[in-house]
Amino acid sequence: MARLDGKVAAVSGGASGIGEATVRRFVKEGAKVAFADRDVERGKRVAAEIAASGGQVIFVEAHVQREMEAADFVRQAAQRFGRLDILVNNAGVRLYHTVEEASGESWDEILGVNLKGYAFCAKAAIPLLRQAGGGAIVNVASVRSVTSIGKTTQYDTTKAAVAGLTRGMAADHAADGIRVNAVGPGPIYTPFHENRNRAIGRTFEQYRDDAAKGTLLRRHGTPDEVAACILFLASDDASYVTGTLLFVDGGYTAM
Repeated sequence: MARLDGKVAAVSGGASGIGEATVRRFVKEGAKVAFADRDVERGKRVAAEIAASGGQVIFVEAHVQREMEAADFVRQAAQRFGRLDILVNNAGVRLYHTVEEASGESWDEILGVNLKGYAFCAKAAIPLLRQAGGGAIVNVASVRSVTSIGKTTQYDTTKAAVAGLTRGMAADHAADGIRVNAVGPGPIYTPFHENRNRAIGRTFEQYRDDAAKGTLLRRHGTPDEVAACILFLASDDASYVTGTLLFVDGGYTAM
């Protein structure tokens, strides 16, 4: 029996990177999955590929920083598949400003996606999880929840807030049978990093070497390795785990 047989999951930011890897792994483990993203072309392509291999999946275009769109996405998951058991909050953006450089508009953008979007999806999901007899929420935080390297102050702030949101929701909803945890990825090579490297003129080899210097395991991680930990936290294997931030960082935070 697969680990998520009979379960229904909603995954935000599911069209690429860690989100896409999570969607694919959940489907492989027997779940029916609805995933949201603002990249419509890629989202439709991922959904078509999974459906062609027999997976039960739907793609929903949504900007989760808009409360109505976040709520509609979560509701569509339950309406299409009859229930909701798991929410994975993964949608995110990065901005590269110091506090002095950051505009009010940039704060609104990053707080909207990286924090309010998580809260909006959770707000819509919790009644559905309660109705199903309990469930799991997994938030994607970061090593930047507890560390910083400079020029990422806004991102770091939102990820620290996600860690706090995780603990708070875990305390608020334990009595409902809803477990709430987070993963804290370290240097994970995703399409985002590929685009960022291209923008700043850094090669993949340079990224790889920087990651090797910054982790005990001397390499960068993969989206699949993070998805495996999200699967654990979402599954019954983690039935006694809640309020936890699990670092998936190759030892980055241990150095």
